[in-house]
Amino acid sequence: MNRLVYVCFISGYIFSTSSADVGYFWHLTDFHWDFSYWTDQLSCNGMNISKPGMFGDQWCDSPWGLVEETVTGIKDLKSDVDFMLWTGDTVPHVDGSHLSTDLNKELVRNITNLMKSTFPNTLIYATFGNHDYHPKHKFPPHNNEIYNATYLIWKSWINDASQDSNFMKGGFYTTITNSGIRIVAMNSNMYYTKDTLTVDLEDPAGQFAWLDSVLTNATANNEKVILTGHVPPGYTTPRGVSWMTDAFNKKFIDIVLRHSSVIVAMHFGHEHHDSFRLFYNQAGTPAVSLFLAPSVTPWRYQLPDGEIEPPHNPGARLVKYDRQTGKQLDILQYYADLNSANANNKLTWTLGYNATSLYGIPDITPKSMGELNDKMTSASNQVFKAYMNWYNTNANTSDQFPCNDTCFKTVKCGIRFIDKASFTNCLSAVNGSNSVFTSSLYFVFSIVLCFAIFRMNF
Repeated sequence: MNRLVYVCFISGYIFSTSSADVGYFWHLTDFHWDFSYWTDQLSCNGMNISKPGMFGDQWCDSPWGLVEETVTGIKDLKSDVDFMLWTGDTVPHVDGSHLSTDLNKELVRNITNLMKSTFPNTLIYATFGNHDYHPKHKFPPHNNEIYNATYLIWKSWINDASQDSNFMKGGFYTTITNSGIRIVAMNSNMYYTKDTLTVDLEDPAGQFAWLDSVLTNATANNEKVILTGHVPPGYTTPRGVSWMTDAFNKKFIDIVLRHSSVIVAMHFGHEHHDSFRLFYNQAGTPAVSLFLAPSVTPWRYQLPDGEIEPPHNPGARLVKYDRQTGKQLDILQYYADLNSANANNKLTWTLGYNATSLYGIPDITPKSMGELNDKMTSASNQVFKAYMNWYNTNANTSDQFPCNDTCFKTVKCGIRFIDKASFTNCLSAVNGSNSVFTSSLYFVFSIVLCFAIFRMNF
C-alpha cells in the first residue's frame, strides 16, 4: 500500500490525514565535457593552465574524470531514485570551428552510455542544451540529423512511440513516470535569443500549441506535471539577462500560468548557478516554482571588459517529492570541492544543504518558496546571505559572491518578476531608491551593456 490513509468520524464530520509516499530524483545539468582538456584546453577562456587538475579547473569545462565521477558518485550517494532529469549542454564552450555535427552527437552518445551503464534500471528524462546543436544555439524547428540520432539513443528512456514525431520535428516530448507524474520535456532552446532560425516564428515546431494541449489533457486526466528543459524563462540576476526573446518569454509565461494548477514544479539548467524564480498569478499568489540547478562544469566566464566571474564548484541536485501528488518536498544540494579534489586526487560529493533546513520552510512548494522570498528583506539579511552563499555552489561565506543593496534588489526583482514589463518596472524602482546610480539613463545603459556582453559568453 503506497499511502496510509486514516479516516476518523468526529461529531458527524470526516477528517483524513495521509503520509506522503516519498520518492527522489536526481537533476544533473551542464556537463560541458571538454574533450580537449588534457591537450589544447579549448574551453579554458584563453588561459594557459600549466598544471590542470585531475577533475578540472575553474577556468575550464569538465574533463572526462569529472563527468565520470559525477555520474558514478551520485549513484554511491543514492542509487534508488525514481528517475533522473538531465537538462543538457553536454558540449563544451569552444569555438564552432572545433566542433561538428558528428562530434556533438558523439559527446552526447558517450555521456548517455555512461549514464545508462551506471543507472541501468533508471529512466532518465533528458533534454537538449543550447550548445548541443551544431552550429551552437541554432536549433531548427524541423527534422534534422541531430534530432534523429539523439532520439535513437534516448528512445528507451522516453519509452513512448507516440512521441517520435514530436522529438523528430522539435526535440521535445512528454511521458509518464512509474508513479504517474507527467514529465514534459521541452526544447526551450528554440526560444533562445541567439536562435536566429526561430526568432521570427510564432510557434517554432508547434511546441507552444503542443505544450498547451499536453497541460490541458493533464488537467482533464487529473495528472500532475514536472516541466523541464534547458533555457529558462525570466531573468538571470544580478545581471538582468533574459535568455528568451520577449515574445517567446511572454508566451511561455502565459501558458504556465494558465495551467499552473497541474504544474508541480519546473526544473531547468543553463545558468550554472543555484537560484529560483516564482510565477505569481493575478491574485499575487505564487503559483509555480522554477528551480535552476547549478552546473557540473566549474567553467566561469571572463568578460571583454575585464570582469571575472567568481569561481564555483561542481554541483549535483537530489529532489525529494511525493510520488502520488508530485508535491516538491525538499532539495538536497551536493557539491564537490574542486580544489580539494585536485589536491587529493579524489573527488568527494558532500551535502551542502537541504532547502527546508537552510531556509526554515516546510517544503519547496510555491507557497513555501514565496515565504522564503518574503524572508529575504535586505542584503544583510541572514536568509538572503545563505541563499547567495550557494549561488556559486560554494560552502563558504557570501563574500564569495558579494551582493550589495543594488544587487539584492535586482535579485529580488528577478525572483518575483519574469516578464519584461514588470521586471523593467522593478529595476526602475530599484534605481530610484539607490544613490549609486546618478540617473535612470545610466542605470538602463549599464544593464543593457551587461546584457549584451554576458550573452556573448553563453
